[in-house]
Amino acid sequence: MHKFDIAIIGSGSAGYVAGIRGAQLGSRVCIIEKSKIGGVCLNQGCIPTKALLATVKTLNTIKEAQDFGISVNSPSAELWLKPKINFKQVIDRKNKIVQRLVAGVNFLLKQNKIDIFHETAIIREPLRGLRRAQSSREGRGEPHYLKVGNETIEAKSIIIATGSRPFSPFKIDGNHIVSSDEALNFDQPPKSILIIGGGVIGVEFATIFSGFGSQVTLVEMLPCILPEVKDKKIVQVLRKSLLNQEIKIIEGNKVEELNCTDKGVLTSLSNGKEILSEKVLVACGRIPNSEDFESLRLKIKNHSIVVNKFMRTNIPNIYACGDVVGPPLLAHKASKEGEIAVENASGLNHKMDYNSIPNCIFSEPEIAWVGKFESEVKNAKVGEYPFQGIGKALCIGETMGFVKVIVNEKNKVKGVQIIGPNASDLIPIGVLAVKKGLSAEELGELVYPHPTLSEALREASLDVAHRAIHKIKK
Repeated sequence: MHKFDIAIIGSGSAGYVAGIRGAQLGSRVCIIEKSKIGGVCLNQGCIPTKALLATVKTLNTIKEAQDFGISVNSPSAELWLKPKINFKQVIDRKNKIVQRLVAGVNFLLKQNKIDIFHETAIIREPLRGLRRAQSSREGRGEPHYLKVGNETIEAKSIIIATGSRPFSPFKIDGNHIVSSDEALNFDQPPKSILIIGGGVIGVEFATIFSGFGSQVTLVEMLPCILPEVKDKKIVQVLRKSLLNQEIKIIEGNKVEELNCTDKGVLTSLSNGKEILSEKVLVACGRIPNSEDFESLRLKIKNHSIVVNKFMRTNIPNIYACGDVVGPPLLAHKASKEGEIAVENASGLNHKMDYNSIPNCIFSEPEIAWVGKFESEVKNAKVGEYPFQGIGKALCIGETMGFVKVIVNEKNKVKGVQIIGPNASDLIPIGVLAVKKGLSAEELGELVYPHPTLSEALREASLDVAHRAIHKIKK
C-alpha cells in the first residue's frame, strides 16, 4: 500500500503542474500516467504543431527574402522561389523538441520527489463519500483508494487531470482519414488534404499543410470559420490571408459522407458537391476523457466533469482540472486550474478566475484575445490601431492586422483583441489590463519600447479617447 497526500491522474498541462505545485506546498504527491508524460499538449498538440508552424514560417521567410534585399547565386530564380523541403528532417526536428521538453518535465518531477506510476488508475467508489461532513471538503475525512496496476494507492485527495481526445463523427483509419494525432506524423505532406472543421485546430493545420505545398480545402459547417472569434473584422482579415495562402474555404456546408477510393477520399457535402483529396483531416474538436469515472457518482455533463471555482467535484476531496472539466480547452487554462486544484487540496482556499484567460490561434497572421468582444460589452467604446503604422512591423515585413481595445462605460478595459505578428506574445499586456481592471488611459500611459510591435497596444488604448498619436484621421 502506497500512501500519499495527493494522487494526480494524468500528467498533461494540468497534471504535472499540479504535481510540482503540490510538492512546493509540502504535500507528498504521486502522478499516475497511462501514456506519455506531458500529455497531449507536449506530445500531440501545442508543441509539435508550433514546431511545424515554425518551419513553415521559416520557409515563407526564405521565399520572401528577395524583398529584404537577399538573393542567392542560382542560375534559376525558380530554385530560389521553391526551396526544397526535407520533410523527414522537419519531423525529426519536431520530435527532438518534444523529447527534450518531455525529458525536462520528467526531470522536474523527479527533482520535486514526485512518484510516477505508468499505469491506468481506477478509483474505488467512495461508498460513504457523499455523506461526509463539510469539513472533509477542507482536507479532512476518510482517504480515497486507487487501484494502479497490481498495487493500491491511498490518498487524502485525488485530482483528475485526464485531458481530452480528438472527436470525430467519422471513422478514423489513421491513413486516409486522420485526426490531428496522425496528421503530425505523415511521411510526406499530402498532395491534397481536406480539413473538416474551420475552428482553431483546422485553421492551424490548414496553415501548416498549405505551407508545405499541399492543396488545402477547409470545410466549416457553420456560416463562418472561427466561430469562437466574435469579431467579423478579425475573421475577414484571417480569411483573406488564408485565401492568399491558396487555401480553399467552404463555409455553411456539412460533410455528409466520406468514401475511400483508389484515387483518394471522396467527400460528399450537404450542397451536393463532391471533393476528392489524398487525405481527410477531421478537426471537429475534442472530447473530455471522463468515461472512466462515470461509475463514481461524479457529476458529469456533456462528458465534462462538473467542478466549482475551487476545482472541487461533488465528491469530497476529489478535484478535477484541465480539458476533462470542459472548454475552453487551453493548455495554460489547464495549468492554472491544476494549480488551483492542488492548492485547495493542500489546505488553501483559492478560486479560479476565468475572466482573464487568453485565447490564441497560431494562424498566419496570429490571433489572440482576452476578455470580451465589442458585441459583448454594453455601450462599449473601442480603440483600434493597425500594424501598418508600426515601424517594427514594417521592418520585419509583417503589417497585416490590428489591435482593438474594448472598454465599458467607466472606461475600464474589458477586452483586447489582436490579429497580427506575434499576437500571442503581445496579449499578456491585455491580460494584465483585464485582470486588474485598468482603464484605457492607464494602459495608454505606460511607456512602450520603440521600435516594437507592442506600440500598437498603446496607440489602440489611446485611440479609445481619440488620443492616438500616430493614427491618421479619416
